[in-house]
Amino acid sequence: MLQFLDETFRDGPQSLWATRMSTETMLEAAPLLDDAGFAKACVISGASFETAVKFLRDDPWERIRLLHHRLPQTAIDVLIRSRNLFGWSRYPDEVVELLFKCLQKRGAEWVKVFDGLNDLDAIAAHFQIAKGLGLKVSGILTFSVSPVHTDAYYENKARQLVAHGVDSITVTDASGILTAARTESLLKSIKKATSGKIPIEFYAHACMGLAHESYRAAMKVGIDVATTAAEPLANGDSLPATRDIATIAADLGIPTGLNAGAIAKLDDYMHWAAYKAGWPAGVPVAFDPIAYERFVEHQIPGGMMSNFQNQLKEVGMMDRIDEVLHEAGRVRAELGYPIMVTPFSQFVGVQAVFNVVQGQRYKTIPKELTLYALGHYGATQAPIDPNVLDRILGGKSLRRAVPEALYGERILESFRIEAGPFASDEELLLHLFYGKPVVEAFQREQRIVLKAPSIKRPLRVLLEELAKAPRLASFSLQKGDLKLEIGH
Repeated sequence: MLQFLDETFRDGPQSLWATRMSTETMLEAAPLLDDAGFAKACVISGASFETAVKFLRDDPWERIRLLHHRLPQTAIDVLIRSRNLFGWSRYPDEVVELLFKCLQKRGAEWVKVFDGLNDLDAIAAHFQIAKGLGLKVSGILTFSVSPVHTDAYYENKARQLVAHGVDSITVTDASGILTAARTESLLKSIKKATSGKIPIEFYAHACMGLAHESYRAAMKVGIDVATTAAEPLANGDSLPATRDIATIAADLGIPTGLNAGAIAKLDDYMHWAAYKAGWPAGVPVAFDPIAYERFVEHQIPGGMMSNFQNQLKEVGMMDRIDEVLHEAGRVRAELGYPIMVTPFSQFVGVQAVFNVVQGQRYKTIPKELTLYALGHYGATQAPIDPNVLDRILGGKSLRRAVPEALYGERILESFRIEAGPFASDEELLLHLFYGKPVVEAFQREQRIVLKAPSIKRPLRVLLEELAKAPRLASFSLQKGDLKLEIGH
């Protein structure tokens, strides 16, 4: 039976609503989600954790705890961003362990861990720590198109994950560039590496119009878990809708165990939540082969395009956007084909803008790109072009990073002394990730969920909305033989 993992509370809002879904909205929807038959629900990540603290003033720890209680039949899943965890610095093993303990205490049962370079050595300790605490762990392999990212490359990475003892492998296509044919060959290679002994979870964005057929191909190969979201939080830059993928599974004769009625109610409620918040619902994207080929050349995420446009407008060079995107593809190849996710897409994109605007390649080198070249962000998937490396380092023989030296550092005791005292480990982590000014502002303005919210009955909502229309003199509503008329 094909299982489903829900991303309505995490990737859906991150992709379509700037991560601005409130805890109250999630709590209202949680019983509907819990009735739908999902095996897991991913409820938070570094991006949504930070947004909750900085912008929504929602306590992210309390969000996890409350959702755990409102999802008794659904395992709580959390996405972990490599060594950055929920912050932007790289943290040692003791911080990984403290974070995992706090997540587990609040109700997390699964963590899925990715590294933007697929550098599994950087996150090997995450797997061991999670398993030691009794958490389930999924190792993520992020797909990309390049001469480096072959099926053999992913087969080798899958074997490494098997050796690390993960409970599942998640194959994710953040850019939506997996074709059905490549999905089939890719997953067959990964299944070969796992010998069918470890569940494979599949996860592809719909922004190129390829995801639905990719899911179909994945189901034919025999994935174990499909990742989806409620309809209003799906499609566009998000992932496919649960109802659509369940329909494909039914067409293929694959049972899912999903509750279609509960899924429909969840979709309906999220449409209402979108309307209340003023956020758009996701819209399916049609595949455009020309746009696809252009995108694959550079693979710059959609969220960065507006930044490019603003930067070029400021210098009166908006007409050179195509040149910048072409340059981004060239820079990416020279930097060893990093996968275009945060922060590597920013490294490539910023450098491409500098190269075009200044008219001289690598004249200006951002500090973070130098750190990347020195190995501070992990091992690159291919060697950096020697000539470009020389330009980045300025001809100097700078000391390369030894990431393993960071992993064993002990920083928490000194941080408690210097920045504390803290009321809890959770408060310590907030200060460590975001700093004292951010945490103090959050604590001053924190929104408190006093009671578990409940969804109003649709008829009451309808009446409340109609009451807001001052020019409405009367209306009638009929259902079957029952007819309701109000007004003159």
